[in-house]
Amino acid sequence: MFNIVERFVTISGEAPIIGEPIYLIRFSGCNLLCPYCDTDYKDEINEVITVDNLIIEIENIIKEYPDLKVLFTGGEPLLEERKEQLYLVMKSLDKIDFFIETNGSIEIEHFDLENSHYIIDWKTPSSHSSDFFLESNLKKMRFTNDIIKFVVDKNDLLWVKEKVEFIQKINPFVKMYISPQYGKITLREIADFILRNRLPLNISIQLHKLIWPDKNRGV
Repeated sequence: MFNIVERFVTISGEAPIIGEPIYLIRFSGCNLLCPYCDTDYKDEINEVITVDNLIIEIENIIKEYPDLKVLFTGGEPLLEERKEQLYLVMKSLDKIDFFIETNGSIEIEHFDLENSHYIIDWKTPSSHSSDFFLESNLKKMRFTNDIIKFVVDKNDLLWVKEKVEFIQKINPFVKMYISPQYGKITLREIADFILRNRLPLNISIQLHKLIWPDKNRGV
């Protein structure tokens, strides 16, 4: 059984599928408490659905919108009570690309599925959760499927530089993205930081906040 906050078709707001149509499924609950989290309703349970019914629901959505990707987000999608259930969903629907947004504090696995993509948010010091990241996940990441993302404010930049250099030693081909905390740092400052330090980072933004600035949820 899955505890669901919300699910809807929208435009992906963040890397690596920014700007693409997606079916977003937001699961309830998270094991971290980041002060800048913009999903303050992540612990709501507005629907409970079985594995089989979620598979049917996704199949029906894809029939109407064949090129749609599916995004699992939260909260934290990989909490233990649903981790194996998500695997069953992705395995059953092996022609659909699934993107899993995870905070990096939980072991990633199930790399036999080519249709699974991990978006790992390495929490920065401003999140007060950077110490929870499992560095062992870095060695497992596939450069064809998985990415690292940093969500930063101005005080995180030196730390990010150190982590980028560390990641390059462990898994030199994994793609890395950097995204601003809303209102805490400008895109110009991030761009200057990347260029000044010659870092292999890609800028991501919260596109959904530009498209729907008047909506806090359902986008």
